[in-house]
Amino acid sequence: MLRLNGIETRYGEIVALRNVSLEIREGEIVALLGMNGAGKSTTLKTISGLIRPKTGTIEFMGQPIDHIAPEEIVRRGLVHVPEGRKIFPGLTVRENLILGATGRKVPMHIVNQDIEEITQIFPDLIPLMDRLGWSLSGGQQQMCAIGRGLMAKPKLLLLDEPSLGLAPVIVQNMFQAIKQINQSGTTVLLVEQNARQSLAISHRGYVLEAGRIVANDDASKLLDEIKNAYLGAH
Repeated sequence: MLRLNGIETRYGEIVALRNVSLEIREGEIVALLGMNGAGKSTTLKTISGLIRPKTGTIEFMGQPIDHIAPEEIVRRGLVHVPEGRKIFPGLTVRENLILGATGRKVPMHIVNQDIEEITQIFPDLIPLMDRLGWSLSGGQQQMCAIGRGLMAKPKLLLLDEPSLGLAPVIVQNMFQAIKQINQSGTTVLLVEQNARQSLAISHRGYVLEAGRIVANDDASKLLDEIKNAYLGAH
């Protein structure tokens, strides 16, 4: 479904990704793990077209996407939910969700049906539909951000640190929601520092260190192989 081959990404003269190659197969949850500054977010931004790779290729659904506009990448079915949620504070939850569907050009009754599907995954959003984005808690904003991404009906969903800054009980709910999203037919590439919980719901995982892939394996094997060497105790 998605294949990166020999990706190098730079910020000016600084090399952020070095010869990164990875593959995501349809129907999977794949975890991309690593410490702060390892290049996880840069990898997602490179995939979604927000940053252009210096070298290497990116293929999605068998077609190259490394030199097309981010909005075209979204139209092809690849959606990026960035770190920090990026909720529009002056809009309500419902308006934020509707924005996620604008590229699909579908009638409003379909959009409303899609919002109902989102609330089945995130029922806590139901009483918040008319609340403004600025008034939401961190966990509620994260639900809204992921829901907005799902409104584009992605084939592949890129999630950047969805558990960051959330209370432990909310983190548990968030990972269960990601698992539900995957079971409903959406492939997920999950960037996380929470190695234990992300691998618990993933099929496979990769570890980034200083912009390089240093390990990859089935999720059931990966944590034991790498937690002491790369991630520390979790």
